[in-house]
Amino acid sequence: MIKIDNLSKVYTKGRNKVVALKDINLRIDKGDIYGIIGLSGAGKSSLIRCINRLEEPTNGDIWVNGINLVTLKNKELRKARKKIGMIFQNFNLLHSKTVFENIAFPLKLVKTPEKIIKERVSELLELVELSDKANVYPSQLSGGQKQRVGIARALANNPDVLLCDEATSALDPKTTKQILNLLKNINKEFGLTIVVITHEMEVIKEICNRVAILEGGYIIEEGHTIDIFSKPGNNVTKHFVDQEQNLPKQYLKGKILNLSFTDGSAGDPIISKLIRKFDIDVNILSGKIEYIQEKPIGKLTIQINVDCHELSNIISYFEENNVKAEVLKQ
Repeated sequence: MIKIDNLSKVYTKGRNKVVALKDINLRIDKGDIYGIIGLSGAGKSSLIRCINRLEEPTNGDIWVNGINLVTLKNKELRKARKKIGMIFQNFNLLHSKTVFENIAFPLKLVKTPEKIIKERVSELLELVELSDKANVYPSQLSGGQKQRVGIARALANNPDVLLCDEATSALDPKTTKQILNLLKNINKEFGLTIVVITHEMEVIKEICNRVAILEGGYIIEEGHTIDIFSKPGNNVTKHFVDQEQNLPKQYLKGKILNLSFTDGSAGDPIISKLIRKFDIDVNILSGKIEYIQEKPIGKLTIQINVDCHELSNIISYFEENNVKAEVLKQ
């Protein structure tokens, strides 16, 4: 569906050059909800705007539906963009036009007959649950309602791809969850491929089946969300995934381990078996269970008093039982 090869983006400001993206390679399958996460300045917005060529790539290729967008001239590019919808952090609605007119706008640009416009906009208003708001103006809407209008407008031309640039960062948590549920329903009902740009790991956990971590213009980690979340392999990834642990000093004795249990191990009595197998005491310092795409991820911090040789055997035991073990203190 989307294939990005060796993509780079360099901005030139006078004599200065700023490298926003460097050697980006991605594969996004049809029907995926794919997340791209990074801190401010990581290159997220540059990447998503390159996908539909709102930004011109400096180097590389961007394939969408088998078409290399980088090679297209203006007329061909406009045609290809009809199949790529986009929603924005700040909604980008036309404030002088009604909700109906905002959603109809992309259809009018391609000279769609009025009868078809009316039918299509009515369908979309029902989809985003705003049928009663057709004739009101954006200033009369809440933030969540404005984003629903933005989603409906992005879907007007029946796109195959929906790009979401920080689409929930201006919304409160309750409204964010409602918008994410709407996007999940759209993905499920229409098989739409969705690319989500965000700096919020909660958004990735809630909606994305795959994720790429962007840092300094590079992709530093990529994979299934549940794997990235349960077994982060990079310090930047850990910034998004792990909560900082402030353990009381009296607990900082012996060996401290962080454990991550995936759906293949979350239901097994692994700690009780550990105690019996190695004849040791285990002090549980903290623990929680989270859900990634409705799959459980258990997080546990334990304290054990063992020597280094036995610690190595214990880590091997955890690995054999599909538990990620990270030593915080030896």
